[in-house]
Amino acid sequence: MPAINLNGIKLRNRLLTSASLLGYGASKSRLILYGLSPIAQWVPLERFGAVTTRTVTLQPREGHFTLKEDWSLAEFPQMLRLYGKALHKVDGGWLNAFGWSNIGIERYFDEYFPRTATLNRIVSVGGFSADEIEQLIETVNERAKPGEIAAVELNASCHNVNFPFATILEEALRRAVPKSKHPVILKVSPDEDYHWQANLAAQYGCAAITAINTVKGLRLDPETGEPYLKNRYGAISGRAIKPIGLRVVAELRDRGFKLPIIANGGIRTFDDCREYTWAGADAVSLGSSVWLAPMPMYALGPFEGIRIRRLISRMDRFEPPAAAPIWRADAPGAPEA
Repeated sequence: MPAINLNGIKLRNRLLTSASLLGYGASKSRLILYGLSPIAQWVPLERFGAVTTRTVTLQPREGHFTLKEDWSLAEFPQMLRLYGKALHKVDGGWLNAFGWSNIGIERYFDEYFPRTATLNRIVSVGGFSADEIEQLIETVNERAKPGEIAAVELNASCHNVNFPFATILEEALRRAVPKSKHPVILKVSPDEDYHWQANLAAQYGCAAITAINTVKGLRLDPETGEPYLKNRYGAISGRAIKPIGLRVVAELRDRGFKLPIIANGGIRTFDDCREYTWAGADAVSLGSSVWLAPMPMYALGPFEGIRIRRLISRMDRFEPPAAAPIWRADAPGAPEA
């Protein structure tokens, strides 16, 4: 049963999983594993505070990857080539450009929602207009009864779809959030004005924010100058962005932001979780630092699964500090008002 209540978001504990990396919370078949992560088969996802789905849109979207979910052994070379243009290992993390590749919200509810009832789910949604986001919220209302999911997360900060979300964000929140029968979480970007985004979330009734989304980046083949990824630019995740995530959470708290913050960015260990709570986070989310591993390290999946189980057990008993340290306004290095 949910033990934590963050402004209406009911969680089993304070440890969540991030959007995308576990797909839709279940495997398509015994040979096709969760999202990008075979490690998920060794972890009891039902024990997490909540599991966040891949971002879904109104219509199926190939993005910069593919909608194909079943691969024969003979097709594995083709699959690896597609991954090679959408995901690249970089120092301290990963660079990806999947571009909201997803099966669409109706197929998610038809094919995966009934099979993941034991999970505490957060449904991640994304759209390119206030109309689309409003329709997504209405669809979730129709397909998920109150209490069947923990929240809806609005992904309005993805770099890989090449869209200026700032142009639609305020109208989308104004129209969509009041209609939602479920708590709404806004995912904010460190590359945008996240103070503005967070203030809009509070103004229009969001229950919480997720901080942070990935950081925009680029890698080029040094021999040819060609970008490694199909989209040229990509999104950096992993250990490399942890200091950025901590800075964003701390800055928001230092400036008086009151809504719950779900921290995301480079989290792997229990100490990472504690560090984010000292910065001001109310819950934390595991992303690519845990679920992605370079081949052949995936062969160690059972051992990584044991480590994650231990982390869940520690988070089951964890309570964050009553209040994170706040910088005095006159302290050296304190943020400007």
